[in-house]
Amino acid sequence: MRAAGSEVRVRRRGDGARPADDPRVVRVARQPILDRDERLIGYELLFRAPLMEAAGVLDDVEATATVVVDGLLDVGLFDLVGERLAYVNVSRELLLGVRPLPLPARHVVLELLEDQVVDDELLGVLDELLDQRFTIALDDFRLTPETERLLKYARIVKVDVLEHTGQALDELVARLREHRPSFTLIAEKVETREEFEHCRALGFHAFQGYFFGKPSRVRQKRLPSQGLSALSAMADLNATEDVDEIHRIITRDAGLSMRVLRYANSAYVSLPRRVRSVQEGLAWLGAITVRRLALMVALAGARDVPDVLLVTALVRARMCQLLSGEGDRALGDSYFTVGLLSVADALVDAPMEDVIEQLPLRPEIAVALLHGGGELGELLTEVIAYERGDFHAAERLIRLHPEVEQVYRDATTWADVGVTGLV
Repeated sequence: MRAAGSEVRVRRRGDGARPADDPRVVRVARQPILDRDERLIGYELLFRAPLMEAAGVLDDVEATATVVVDGLLDVGLFDLVGERLAYVNVSRELLLGVRPLPLPARHVVLELLEDQVVDDELLGVLDELLDQRFTIALDDFRLTPETERLLKYARIVKVDVLEHTGQALDELVARLREHRPSFTLIAEKVETREEFEHCRALGFHAFQGYFFGKPSRVRQKRLPSQGLSALSAMADLNATEDVDEIHRIITRDAGLSMRVLRYANSAYVSLPRRVRSVQEGLAWLGAITVRRLALMVALAGARDVPDVLLVTALVRARMCQLLSGEGDRALGDSYFTVGLLSVADALVDAPMEDVIEQLPLRPEIAVALLHGGGELGELLTEVIAYERGDFHAAERLIRLHPEVEQVYRDATTWADVGVTGLV
């Protein structure tokens, strides 16, 4: 699987970080991999060097080699994935040309790209990698007499469920189980809840795609009360800047009040003294900061929200806020709220138009969420495109904000740390 999402400034010995507009910049993004219970188990790191590819200077193999050899660890492997596994695409040429690989075997899964020449030389390198305790995955796997030779080296097999559909998918899963029941099977490009449920029923162990951020296709007569309650609190909070009204909204829900205080007193916020009441928090932190904390806590308080959905919402919220140029001002909070609410449909498993109908959202926020309209909606649409690696759709954002790469990295780190205090 190949895509992109955040820029990494590749450094060579003896020179400094390359500027964002340098055509040699290699971009890297992360795409979450979830288990059967939608818990995060790792990220695939996706590389691309679009400007150099356009000029015919760098192909996918060279781009991957450049990132690995010139210091993936130095530019933030652990910042990108934390303690999770990093799934890294590798080619035959890379494995033959870079020995030993400068990657920590305990933290990395090597995904051998599809359509590689399978010969004794490649198989010999795979033997070496297994001796070094690397885990081998086969990416976008198709079963052929040639690729069957690779199965003895792999612990993980990834299947593109858009390419293999219907009976073909069932047969491939059955053949892989016959070959080795202990394979970990990962379904790639799972884009809907229905596809997720189907793949789970087939016995896949993990899933990659954006299904977790989308509602099912079945229209519900009523939105779930707990999810709607959380969203209603968020809508009420965003509708006012009045300190007394913010205090009333938070304190009318004892559970929300307790969670806000617990989060305000966590190491993540790092206050110099303990806050003992919402009123005291408002005095110490200010209305905008407390409102933002309450928005985050309310979102996390909805039932059965997977961590990865919270992280996605927080990344979007932080990016929208920072890129808006409004910072900690009230308008910045509108951008922050739009980012958080961009997952509202997945939160309550209902179409966004149904959510909008039942929430007292300000018109500009409703238009942004439903149609991507207005300045709020335009920025949200571009942030989502960047987050998912659609750089063509995010071209305007990249042009207007040369710092977007660093903003994305800061937002992912902020979200990863922040979500630990919310759940």
